[in-house]
Amino acid sequence: MKQLAIIGMGPRGLYALESLLIELSRANTTIEIHVYDATSHPGTGNVWDRSQPDSNWINITERALVGIEARSEIRYNNHIIKAFPSYLDWCHFSQSKNEPDSFPPRNKMGRYLNERFQSLEKVLTQFKSFKCIKAEVTHINVKHQKLQVLTHAHQLQYDDVLLTVGHQSTTPSQQLKEWQSHIAAYNDLTLFKATYPIYQFKALQNTTNTTIGIRGFGLAMIDVMRYLTINNFGNFKVINPNTFETVYYKRKVQNITLVPFSLDGLPLVPKPLNQCIDEWYAPTHQELDVFKSEIEAVSKCTQEKDNINFLTHAIATIASRVFIDLQDKSISHTLSEIEIKSLIINWLDDENFSHNLIQDQNISTYQLIQTYIDMALGVIPVSLDYCIGQVWRHCQPTLYRAFSHAKVNETIIEKVIALDERSKRYSYGPPIESMQQVLALVDAQILNLDFVSHPDIKVSHEGWTLKNYKNESINCSIMINSVLDAPKLLDVDTPLIKNLLQNDVIQPIHSKLGIETTTDGYVKTPESKSKVHIAVLGRLAKGSVIGVDAILECFGPRIKKWAKAYVTKRTTN
Repeated sequence: MKQLAIIGMGPRGLYALESLLIELSRANTTIEIHVYDATSHPGTGNVWDRSQPDSNWINITERALVGIEARSEIRYNNHIIKAFPSYLDWCHFSQSKNEPDSFPPRNKMGRYLNERFQSLEKVLTQFKSFKCIKAEVTHINVKHQKLQVLTHAHQLQYDDVLLTVGHQSTTPSQQLKEWQSHIAAYNDLTLFKATYPIYQFKALQNTTNTTIGIRGFGLAMIDVMRYLTINNFGNFKVINPNTFETVYYKRKVQNITLVPFSLDGLPLVPKPLNQCIDEWYAPTHQELDVFKSEIEAVSKCTQEKDNINFLTHAIATIASRVFIDLQDKSISHTLSEIEIKSLIINWLDDENFSHNLIQDQNISTYQLIQTYIDMALGVIPVSLDYCIGQVWRHCQPTLYRAFSHAKVNETIIEKVIALDERSKRYSYGPPIESMQQVLALVDAQILNLDFVSHPDIKVSHEGWTLKNYKNESINCSIMINSVLDAPKLLDVDTPLIKNLLQNDVIQPIHSKLGIETTTDGYVKTPESKSKVHIAVLGRLAKGSVIGVDAILECFGPRIKKWAKAYVTKRTTN
């Protein structure tokens, strides 16, 4: 009987296990399956941990989770695994087009994922051929064409391994290394190297007379901000349910100041209020079909490319049509669709490109956030950049499918990923309510945005002194790093990945990207090594695939493709 280890049981691992069981049942084949997961709630991973606080919100609209479909009944090994509902059916979701979109806490998704896993586990644990091992895998060794999986307490052998481990910590940046070295000499300074788990900040929630620096100005910063300020001293209150206008009311004085900062200081851009407004930016089915064909034509071609015009022009074709159709909903202009397309290409090629149709980023951060909130509400004319960002979000799933495992050179892959990352300020934006909370904390003189754009930073025995372009300064005795590590394989510092790299079992597709894999998810082994049967799905394969951070991609066709390939190629020989 073939033996398979699945390492990591987050959403991808869960869907991989389901897809595998479906394919095995179709082939009327049984294998030995061992699942390794160190979390308390298999199926969730750390991101969707069901025990995390309600202040950690999903940043995708609940209605968009329609992509997490129901699991059909599975007949495996003479047993029946009952069907499991889709996410929307599970939570009895109902919403009209004009109702504001809902963004539930991440622990709600965690409950769904964990229950979905448990519905599998209660049947699978009846088989001797299935084990769920609660342990962290530290090494995978290749020995006599077999894979030895090691934890602190186990050493077992398998024919195949599937890695679905999600986010891995990386070597600290030079700045963080310097901070760590410096504060080692001072007992009164505190540095948190990562944002999650968010409960690590519990002792800070009700501290007083404290100034806390937050490195980063993205989604993780908002999680930190919300967790620290929903406390015994105050809370948020929505005073206008139509706009989510919010105030922070203080029960008593805390004297806490939060000081976020980033390299560019640009805020996240909220998603549209509801489905009705969101549909302003939706490409037609025909436009998406053409877009898919154009991207696939390049991704499957081995002819050398030296730019990503194929992508920027394809996006610009759709976004220019959408912007023209907005008419009185957008900033007034007399330009033709061709002229708008040219502006879009210029902006995609150069983030500093300016035009009166593109929102001026040089106004105050507070006013910039308010302006984008008003665009998201549909109460002021929409700027061209806001339009492009929302169109990009609608095109992302098609892009991710069409461009993964592209045959173009690594530099082009890196450029496509870089542009997609740049778009995420808009396309992965938070709900309006999150940005209203940011403004509420500024109004309450808790969140200080005066140092948000690339401050000069010096560390002393007194803490981190931030100085802005006005030569104003502020001192922080606590620093929180909320910047999420990029999935750069060569920088990952977890024992498992370092072990695989050192043994030349895996290699990056590019020095700045992740593991190189085939279209069915298997690692491309260096030619000097014997072939090993390790598959990788998810964030560590960034570069071979794109779109690795989206929850919907965890339930996508890539996982099904791996399961089908595994059963077809590995259980029949």
